[in-house]
Amino acid sequence: MVFDVLGKILAAPVNMGMKLLETIRDEADKELHPDESQIKEKLIELQTLLEAGQISEREYDVQEEKLIERWREIQKGKEA
Repeated sequence: MVFDVLGKILAAPVNMGMKLLETIRDEADKELHPDESQIKEKLIELQTLLEAGQISEREYDVQEEKLIERWREIQKGKEA
């Protein structure tokens, strides 16, 4: 019983570290492989930033083109 408790105490940091790594992996995967809804959300955020004057039209155009290109890649993947 004492060893069970001690084992759990010693394993807690490892378990927390694993959860953190899983969260980081999941977020990185979302960033590298966004789905259509995430791209739409980012386009809306981009539009909001432009309207608020937080980014220039040029920056908007550059970022919008990147997002549209990602969307096209997703579409190509669905067709394959």
